[in-house]
Amino acid sequence: MLPTPALPYIPQRPPFVLVDNILACDEVVVTTDFQIPEGHVLVREGRLTQAGLLENIAQTCAARIGWLNRDKPVRLGVIGSINNFEYLQLPEVNRTLTTTVTVNSSVFDAIIVHADTRCDGQNIAQCDMKVFVIEN
Repeated sequence: MLPTPALPYIPQRPPFVLVDNILACDEVVVTTDFQIPEGHVLVREGRLTQAGLLENIAQTCAARIGWLNRDKPVRLGVIGSINNFEYLQLPEVNRTLTTTVTVNSSVFDAIIVHADTRCDGQNIAQCDMKVFVIEN
């Protein structure tokens, strides 16, 4: 069933979508892709912003939650914290990001993850993120 379009599994809607497809997903690891469109709300001067990179990571987390709970309504999540965020470059429009999120721990509705984002095979960003999942 994978890869599959991510939109049915995330709460975000255009123009604020930053994941296209779920490429792989299990209890621990999820990988998504996203081709950066020209004119996206988080593109400035032809490049995805830092906020766009972080939101891509958050939406990758959301895609995991949605896919694993695909028989239930899509759940909302809130970023609780972002730690150790590093980026090497801001990717240009029409480039494709591949983001992999690995769950380090999960307690009740809090999920702590490590994320790596690649563009053209190069690691361009990483961070640790805490996401709280909100019950509908």
